[in-house]
Amino acid sequence: SRYVISMGEKIENSILETIEILISANQVSKYEKEELLIKANSKIELLKILFRISLNCEILDGNDYLKIETRLQEIGKMTQGWIKYARNML
Repeated sequence: SRYVISMGEKIENSILETIEILISANQVSKYEKEELLIKANSKIELLKILFRISLNCEILDGNDYLKIETRLQEIGKMTQGWIKYARNML
């Protein structure tokens, strides 16, 4: 259905935007790094919500959701650690 396609596109775009932000954060000065990492962290939170919606709408099954959610949790923790590191650099 059209909803499945648009949800998939939204998730795909959010993943790509998150990757772009993280790559940028890796290449900017320490003064710009924290802002980009916070933006990336927000995108990761958005992805968690989008995948939860996909589960609730039965677009995604429970096992796949758990695998994805576990990985997003790990990525979120790494990003938050990077934010703390960036704050200590200033």
